[in-house]
Amino acid sequence: MRGKIGPLTLRLAAALALAALPVAPGEARAQMVVQRWAVGQQAAHPGTIQVLDPGGGAPVINVDLQVLGRNTRIHRALLFVNRRQLDPADPEAMLDNEVFPILTPGEALKLTERPLAVAPPRLDCFDATEIVQGWVRDPKTNHGLLVEHLPGWVAEDTHLEIAYAGRPIRVPRQAAGLKVRHSAGQTFITWAEIDPLVAAEKVTWGQIKEKLAQAGGAFHYHIYTHTQPIDEKTIASAELLARVGPLSGYNTSGRNVEYLTGQAMIKPDRMGELTENHNQLVNAWDMDHPRMDRCPVQRLVIFERAGPLPVGTGLYVHSPPRPGRRYYAVVSCLEGTENTVDFSPANSLTEPVDETAGPGEPVCQGEGLHGPFFDYPGSRKVYVQWCAPPLSPRPNMYFNWSVLVPPKVKDGAPVELYFHPADHSHAQPARKLLADSIQIAAQDYPFSGWYGFNEFAGTLRNPREGYVRDHTQKRIAAFLDWAVSKFPIDPERVLAVGWDGAALTALHQPQRFACVLIEGFQAQVLEAQAAGKFASAWGPRSPHVRDERDRPAWSWAELDKLVLESAKDPLPLFVCQGYSWGRASSAWGKGQGRFYQAALKARQPIQADWTWAGGRLAAPDKYTGLWRGLDLTRRTPIAALTNSSLDSDEESNGQMNMAYSWKDVTDQPQEFAMTLVNGSGDARVDFTPRRLWKFKVAAGEELLWEIRNIPVGQRGASTLPARSGRARADANGLLTLRGLSIPAHTGLVIRLTRPR
Repeated sequence: MRGKIGPLTLRLAAALALAALPVAPGEARAQMVVQRWAVGQQAAHPGTIQVLDPGGGAPVINVDLQVLGRNTRIHRALLFVNRRQLDPADPEAMLDNEVFPILTPGEALKLTERPLAVAPPRLDCFDATEIVQGWVRDPKTNHGLLVEHLPGWVAEDTHLEIAYAGRPIRVPRQAAGLKVRHSAGQTFITWAEIDPLVAAEKVTWGQIKEKLAQAGGAFHYHIYTHTQPIDEKTIASAELLARVGPLSGYNTSGRNVEYLTGQAMIKPDRMGELTENHNQLVNAWDMDHPRMDRCPVQRLVIFERAGPLPVGTGLYVHSPPRPGRRYYAVVSCLEGTENTVDFSPANSLTEPVDETAGPGEPVCQGEGLHGPFFDYPGSRKVYVQWCAPPLSPRPNMYFNWSVLVPPKVKDGAPVELYFHPADHSHAQPARKLLADSIQIAAQDYPFSGWYGFNEFAGTLRNPREGYVRDHTQKRIAAFLDWAVSKFPIDPERVLAVGWDGAALTALHQPQRFACVLIEGFQAQVLEAQAAGKFASAWGPRSPHVRDERDRPAWSWAELDKLVLESAKDPLPLFVCQGYSWGRASSAWGKGQGRFYQAALKARQPIQADWTWAGGRLAAPDKYTGLWRGLDLTRRTPIAALTNSSLDSDEESNGQMNMAYSWKDVTDQPQEFAMTLVNGSGDARVDFTPRRLWKFKVAAGEELLWEIRNIPVGQRGASTLPARSGRARADANGLLTLRGLSIPAHTGLVIRLTRPR
């Protein structure tokens, strides 16, 4: 709405006067009034904000505050500006959002020295408290706000929320049914919604989307906290913790394409739907695909024994930053007007909650997904993990997981931590390798590239000013720590399984994993989606956008760079199938791309097969859990093999180190020994022992080595004499024996000792 500001009509002024009576600072019986001034009609003071366009210059926001008496006490004033979704690759998105109070209007335009600050904690509005206080004290100083830079701004949705001292006369119905319970460092706040948008027991994502799109006049809820009981007298000094919209009790993030696939397998829309265009149709389904409208949405469970929240229940989960005793209140809000008058035990606690600080515990939501042709034996449960910083960029964020426990699980069960490919989910992992493993599947939604978020993504702050923090990596670690205490898990036998997320997590947390099993890489995903999902989570791929370790331009997710950075530190064994991550698109049929090459250069243990593009995964035995006869734990020494003469990078035969295995490992303070087995033709290879726990090697240390051939199986024969010598470790404490000859189908016993 653009034009000149005119005087309020008598009818409008009279209507506003009925809403609240402002009072001066010292006047008795002053309460707190919270109301909205807006461009549009959904406000206590509609049409009181106008946006002027001064002939091609920066727009000016003018606010008519005549209804507020001179010297009315202003508690807070927040300017909300709605913006359309920006292309993160647009240079405009990297500029500061700036709104300046105008000191002198007209040709002699003068602005304040600093723009309005972005208000914490959600950073989704500007703090206009000080300027509004000045305008109320002296209306002649109200010259409006100059919008210097605000890309994507939807001017007609602009509104100003003001909390001031007064006596509310017309307020919405008050919230009721407040319940507050604390558990493991998190406070669960629930209430009964007023006129809930959904009354049916079952609802789909499409129905929820439709209800939310039509919910402009729906009730919202403001959560307050205080060290004393909250009522009409104390609410002005209470902390506004959160603003919560309708349908907050639904697990909308739990929808998944696996459900749609299962339904289409039972009853497709048309014959061949799932394989149409070589599976491109079903592969196009994602969290926001129109097909997802059919997906049922469950109500959240906050206490397993109680089951799902009742229909019409609102929810907010608070993570207290420190222990203490706090009171809570839920206040209804309709079109910007809060009910700050009616307080009772129905919406405000009469006794405080004893709170602790901590990451919280995931809550079981009930049975997980079941469907045709893809179920594994055991019980699959879905868990929701509520997070706040540092496990998420914002408070009250939640993430879904699934946990499959096999029948008759025994103590010390191995764990398969599954990472889904893009556009899939936690609901039904595509693979389970071990019969007796507990399978835990994470979900990367909201999408974080399996790493985390720019702390200012989706806010009014410039992403260049914030760091990309490893929220996702921290929450995965927190969930695993909880799972170890909850289930009969052997923490020494955790396998990372899946796609790029498995590799990224193992590179950032190598000490957690016994082995990494990669089903496939999405080879050029960073390049292909540079202006898409990754930029939305992290900010543009720019040297100005960095993570907490000061790494620029998304390098925290470039797998080859992470491997090279880890050259000094041991990684778990990577076993991969398919082309390498980061291969050049011009090198058709060549799979030894950036990730595989980096692993060889860093002398990290890797085996990979991309024969005929797909290759095979050298997985552990399903029933024994042994990998090629070896009991792999996160403390098992492993062999890093490089420059093997058996490696191949041809279109019909691409593999790396697939001919080798090892056994009979000794890891003692004074001795290391390992038998390297060659199951193919005559070979030469470089050998570097990695992940040594007891036989520690110092930089530059000189060691004695001995090698001898032994036959393996009926085909093998020892053909080379024993050899020995001395070798010196490099600056990283790595000792490499180069050019070792291993005849076909023999083993090479390698022994390292320290000189006496």
